[in-house]
Amino acid sequence: MTPSPFRTYPFIETAFARRFQAMLRSAWHNRSWHVIVADPGAGKTTSIRDLQKRAGGRAILAVVTPKNNDDEQALGDQFLAALGVPIRGHWSTRKPKIMGHMHQSGTECLVVDDAHDLSMPHLMFLKEVTDQGRLQYDHPLGLCLVEASRGNMIPLKEILDQSEPTWLQWRRRRGSPATLLPGCRPHQRRNPRGTRDAGNGVPATAAATEPSSVDRLDL
Repeated sequence: MTPSPFRTYPFIETAFARRFQAMLRSAWHNRSWHVIVADPGAGKTTSIRDLQKRAGGRAILAVVTPKNNDDEQALGDQFLAALGVPIRGHWSTRKPKIMGHMHQSGTECLVVDDAHDLSMPHLMFLKEVTDQGRLQYDHPLGLCLVEASRGNMIPLKEILDQSEPTWLQWRRRRGSPATLLPGCRPHQRRNPRGTRDAGNGVPATAAATEPSSVDRLDL
C-alpha cells in the first residue's frame, strides 16, 4: 500500500473545516477549479484527508507539492504514487499514461496541498493532464490548489491573473463565487465608505458575477 503523503492528525470538524470541505466538494461535484488560501495551521490538510476517506477509493486524489523540485516529473510521480502505480521507466513514457490511470481509477477531483510551492512547470503539467482528460477520455476533473498564507498574501495570484490564453483558460474553468455552496464565500471586508467588497476594492455584488482566480477563507 502506498503511504499517505499527509501527516496523521485527528480531524476536528470546526466551522472552518465545514466551509473548506464544502468548497472541495463543489470542485469535486461540479468538476470546477479553485484556488483556496487559508492561514497555516487552519486544518486544511486534515480536512483534505477526512474528505478523501469519506469519498472512498481514489475519487479524490490528493498530493503535496514537491519541495525544492520545480520539475513536472516530481509532481507527476506524486500522482502516480497516490494512484498506487509503480514508478518505472522513463518519464517520457510515464507522463502520457497518468490521465489514463486516473480514468481507470475513477478519479474525479485533484487536490494539491501546499500549492504556494507550485512552479510554472507544475502548473503547466496540471493543465496538460486535465486537458488530456477532457479531450481524450471525456473525463473532466475538478481541481483544488490549496495554499497556506497569512494576511492578504496570495502566492499564485500574479501568475493566474495574467492575460495569456493559458491563464484565461484556467480562470474560465474556475468555479465563480456565485456557484459556491452556502457558507463558503470569498473573503470580504468593508471599505472606508462602509460598503462591502470582496478584496481589491471590488464590490461584493460585482465579484459574484466576475470570474476570479482565488478564494480566501476566513477562520
